[in-house]
Amino acid sequence: MEKTYLPRLQDLKRLAADLPRTRFMALARIEALIRMNMGWEALQYDQALSEHPFALTHALVERAIGDLEAARKIAFCDGGLPLDHDPREQTMEEEHQDLFQSLWTQFDADQYRDRITRYDDRLRFNGLEKGAFEGMRIVDMGCGHGNFDHALLNAGAAEVVGVDYGSDSIRYAEAARDKLGVAESRLRFIHATVYDVPEQSGSFDAAVQNGVFHHLDDEDRAYREMHRLLKPGGIAWIYTEGEGSIARDLFHVSVQILADVPAKLVQDHLAHLGFSINKRYHLGDGLKAVYRATSWANITGRLEAIGFGDFKRLIGGFDTDLDVTDADPYAAEKFGEADIRILATKLA
Repeated sequence: MEKTYLPRLQDLKRLAADLPRTRFMALARIEALIRMNMGWEALQYDQALSEHPFALTHALVERAIGDLEAARKIAFCDGGLPLDHDPREQTMEEEHQDLFQSLWTQFDADQYRDRITRYDDRLRFNGLEKGAFEGMRIVDMGCGHGNFDHALLNAGAAEVVGVDYGSDSIRYAEAARDKLGVAESRLRFIHATVYDVPEQSGSFDAAVQNGVFHHLDDEDRAYREMHRLLKPGGIAWIYTEGEGSIARDLFHVSVQILADVPAKLVQDHLAHLGFSINKRYHLGDGLKAVYRATSWANITGRLEAIGFGDFKRLIGGFDTDLDVTDADPYAAEKFGEADIRILATKLA
């Protein structure tokens, strides 16, 4: 069955482009896209759907079109408030820097600890629990607020170095580290780009790229830097976005529809609506961040050309992860290539 919803997604995009560029209509767009994307999330993990997932997605897109048409009919309520625009000309990477810094620094202490526990569990699901990284020196490339780094320490790492180009993220990560009583000698953060990490070649036993490089302009350059940092035989934990999922189709068009809407307006509105911190992060990311999705064959082929090998596919392990499964008869249609998590080795 073809993805019959794709042409209607383009119709949705054209309809949104015809709406006035006001705050009123921006909020209408945001709410229509929240309902569409969360409507699909409510369905995608159901392994006993009553209809084909493409048909159900088509219905969700039709509802979003109806929501925007309804908004246009009440345009007489629009006060004409303009959207606040950032006057700076930014690259995609600079936009992502601002976006993710604002998302990563919203977690309170309890929520931060919950994220660490989630990564503890994810390592355990893959047989990488306590002792798996015993004595290792690990670099986390694009560490954000650093919660994965604490899980790596819990799994036995001797030292973790987190690298991120967001100064706010680094300050938040350092404050969180200090509150948790972790010594700087075990967990250190560097404000730098993942393209040029100020550490010696071959100085790390393991490296982490946890859903960061698929937001970059030049992924392979970052993977080459990862390869430089690792010792021969060093291991790499890699998570990147798989192509072909319904969720990615919906979010891809959503990002285009909201391209002119400030990320802060999206986040503030999600908070105003009462969304949980995890869903504010998920939607703030999904509605505003550009992803470069790939396939297993493509990413492993590129990594092999750089000097990696011995690829092992990992799992997310949680109900909300897009893992390859035989339990769902529509898994291929729903998830495409699914989330791509890899454990790789530097061969030379």
